[in-house]
Amino acid sequence: MPSRIALGVPALAALAALALLLSTASTAIADTADTSASPATLTVEGEGQVNVVPDLASLSVTVNRSATTSRAALSAANTRTDLITRAIRALGVPSSGIQTQSVNVSNTSHKAGPKHNRHLVRRFTATESLSVTSAATLAGAVIDAATHNGASSANGLSFSFSNPAAGQIAANSAALANAKQQANAAAATLGYTVTGVQSVDLNPQSGVVTPGTSESAPASAPKGAPTPTTVNPGVQQVDAEVEVVYTIAPSSA
Repeated sequence: MPSRIALGVPALAALAALALLLSTASTAIADTADTSASPATLTVEGEGQVNVVPDLASLSVTVNRSATTSRAALSAANTRTDLITRAIRALGVPSSGIQTQSVNVSNTSHKAGPKHNRHLVRRFTATESLSVTSAATLAGAVIDAATHNGASSANGLSFSFSNPAAGQIAANSAALANAKQQANAAAATLGYTVTGVQSVDLNPQSGVVTPGTSESAPASAPKGAPTPTTVNPGVQQVDAEVEVVYTIAPSSA
């Protein structure tokens, strides 16, 4: 028969205590390993800036016409507004780029005539306003087309982008490059080396800084052929900020 070893209660208790000690030691070793595996980090904020040329221009065109009746005033304003619209469309501006902003008819009255034979005179004025959005390169031609066809005013010229994110990618790239440059310099000063990127936060407050609208009003033209209106869209500054968390390690000796 095979031999058997019988363990008493004290021996069993000793084995249980040894198993618990080994389990605790394993856990401690695992915790130490996890702690040592966490890399050191360096948080850096970077800034970037680029200049972008706007490709869209917007302005308001207004027509005022007066007459002795509201119907006649509105009809005259309608005729002139239609002429202006067709002229702007002929430049290549799509119908979606021309929007009616307002149509108003008002009246004024005053007394006229000799002192003892004064009579009431009524005058009606119709006002129509258009919002026109075109390629920035057409802005001057739009102003000319409107004024040459009887617009009472053309104003509110401003510039924007057909792509709302224009320049933002380039600005973000510049900000990231700036952050990396700062991280490398800071890490080297501390005796460390950048080993990777843990996280990147693109600041939601980044945006376009407009240095101001640019407007060239129609100048007084000399006799003869009118001088075309020149409009300069200039550039708009796009800023970006990023926060990057880099992993770093001690530099090799």
